[in-house]
Amino acid sequence: MGLEISRVHAKLDIQTTPSRLDIQTRKAKLEFRNKRERVDVRTELPRVIIDQSECFASMGLMKPVDLTRQEGQWSMQHALTYASKVSGDGDSVAAIENPQDPMPDIVERDTYPEREFVLDFIPKARPVITVTGGVRINVEGDMAGAANGAKAEYTPPDISIRYTPSKVRISMAQYPSISMRYVPSKFDKFV
Repeated sequence: MGLEISRVHAKLDIQTTPSRLDIQTRKAKLEFRNKRERVDVRTELPRVIIDQSECFASMGLMKPVDLTRQEGQWSMQHALTYASKVSGDGDSVAAIENPQDPMPDIVERDTYPEREFVLDFIPKARPVITVTGGVRINVEGDMAGAANGAKAEYTPPDISIRYTPSKVRISMAQYPSISMRYVPSKFDKFV
């Protein structure tokens, strides 16, 4: 007789899923858009115009028309002065009530005229200076303040994080068992 014992080992089925960390990022983005403005710059070479006619007139160097006018006034004044002097001399010569002869006084006066000396500076007037030409700047378009027509669009950065935790699944693939059975012996020891 025999006793047969058989056993089945326990089997565990272990399935693991590793943890996973997914990180997706988007960079920050700054976009500029601007409308180009147009600036038109025109330059004209400078010209300096100096009018010295008043300076020359104050020094006695005048245009013919001005010189004729001034000389006419001067001549008229001297003619009137001379006429009054000759008239006065004639009156003093014709005055018979004076016992003295006025001719020596008249001759002495006309021989040694009185001169008046004055220190003067010329020219007395300043020239008139006019400057023409220069730079002309023309801006086409609308200058929109401090931004100057520029537009900016900002996209902030973004982070997306996805975490999958690890998993462990344990199940019994085979349960343990013990089986015992009696097996009659095929040999008989007693003969």
